[in-house]
Amino acid sequence: MLSYNPTKEIIETIHAATTAIHFQTITEDFSPGYPNGNVKTHKNSFPLRPIISQCPTPIYYLAKRLNSLISPYVSYNYSIDSSAEFLSKQEGHPSSGKIVSLDVESFVTNEPVGETIDLILERVYRDPSTPTLNNPEEAFHTLLEICTRKDAFTTHRGQMYMQKNGVAMESPHGVLFASSYMEVVEERVFSQILHPDMYVKDIDDTFVMAPSIQVIETLQRTFEE
Repeated sequence: MLSYNPTKEIIETIHAATTAIHFQTITEDFSPGYPNGNVKTHKNSFPLRPIISQCPTPIYYLAKRLNSLISPYVSYNYSIDSSAEFLSKQEGHPSSGKIVSLDVESFVTNEPVGETIDLILERVYRDPSTPTLNNPEEAFHTLLEICTRKDAFTTHRGQMYMQKNGVAMESPHGVLFASSYMEVVEERVFSQILHPDMYVKDIDDTFVMAPSIQVIETLQRTFEE
């Protein structure tokens, strides 16, 4: 077991700056995250989806607390919660359209973490349409870094690693970071091309309805650029 307190000073800085935001002080004994995997039975050759369990780590509950603060700043304009919601949206569109599913391959584990953190902080601290969090931006940035690129995990042989980019599967930040980054990508794409008849997504799995396959191909190409 490891007994360490990597965020005590930062948390104390935030608590000194505001009484409105409180983080639990990390004072217990913890262990590093550990990797495991799920087999992707729906894909050829059954690849393994790598997962790092962060439940025993010192940053797990800190990451969840950060999520609760960030979530109101992330818009979910195109998100759906279930297949039933997708079918409901589909009923409102002409049946003559082409429907396809687009997938961002391994997006959560490969997304640019540094850029995503910058995008989140831009929305939290400099977007005039949202209220600014009453805590130091630099401290908030450091906590997000600690919960992603600086969180160690160990292999079954005892070797220690850190995931430098991407967010580990099962990280509390996985869905939120993916949604934050995709929101910016979508804004860029739809500023360049016409919006399809329907565009909805479940994190990085996207359903599109358009009048022709050419419109869908243009959409896919623009996302890939």
